Amino acid sequence: MFLPALAQAGTYRCVSLDYPPLIYKDSDNRVKGFAVDIVSAVFKNLGHTIEVEIYPWARSLEMLRTGERDCIFTIFHSQEREQFLDFSAEAIVPQVVYFYTKKDSPIAFNGDIASLADLRIGTVRKISYGQRFDDMRARLKLDEAYELEQSMKKLLIGRIDLFPSNYYSASHLLKLPRNKDWADKIVQLPVAVDVVPSYLAFAKSKKMTSLRDSFDQEFRKFLTKGQYRDLLIKYQLENSPELIRFLQNR
Repeated sequence: MFLPALAQAGTYRCVSLDYPPLIYKDSDNRVKGFAVDIVSAVFKNLGHTIEVEIYPWARSLEMLRTGERDCIFTIFHSQEREQFLDFSAEAIVPQVVYFYTKKDSPIAFNGDIASLADLRIGTVRKISYGQRFDDMRARLKLDEAYELEQSMKKLLIGRIDLFPSNYYSASHLLKLPRNKDWADKIVQLPVAVDVVPSYLAFAKSKKMTSLRDSFDQEFRKFLTKGQYRDLLIKYQLENSPELIRFLQNR
């Protein structure tokens, strides 16, 4: 008797961007990170394995659009992306987006994105900063870069006035030894731009909705067993307020 396709062990190819501490390559060129460990563990519990590759975000999205790869994470939900992606119902990681500017800058942010319309804002190509920001894009003066580190450099030489970023990425980059001088020159504005859930998504062309639904079911078990909290401790994220609230609301 043949087993249903979903019951057979499979290997799925996922893509993402370099996004430490969620997704990154270690000194041995292995892809690891908080989100990688979560997705890998849930797939393992389902009897599957995943291979994770890191590319520029625009390329990763295109590989899902064309069906060249199976899945992508962590990714914000949008109607545009829904055209070629099947999103998990369960959010993997809640992400908080802040604006960053130079320490001596007079810029203030009170939560009203429209108030920044006259300023030069650095963004990373194809990166979403949440629905509130994305809805305002046409009214803002945006300066695109391929990587967040490029936006940081643009800020310091005066090409842009501020940039939005997920808290995890900005904090990680500013802590790197090579960016030691930047940490004293770049500051996070205190009011969050948005708090956005991020997901795992599958290439819609591959028709893997059954696998997606199984992932959601197994992820909920993963949370209740405490494995998620164990990974928070491993990656020193257990004190993150947004993650604590995320778990409290489960």
